Amino acid sequence: MTPNQSWRQLAEQASTETDSARMLEIVTELNRVLGEREETTRQQRHHGEQPKSYRATA
Repeated sequence: MTPNQSWRQLAEQASTETDSARMLEIVTELNRVLGEREETTRQQRHHGEQPKSYRATA
């Protein structure tokens, strides 16, 4: 599972979850995953690298 799949799957789960306690768990995990993704992107930019999400794919 790629990071993009991970956060997208969590977002999908949160959008359909009816149990509020479980939804809170999913959203908490989603926030953690997106925070890690944001930090990675910041570090890449700081070091002059192009973030993976911006790189051209062959």
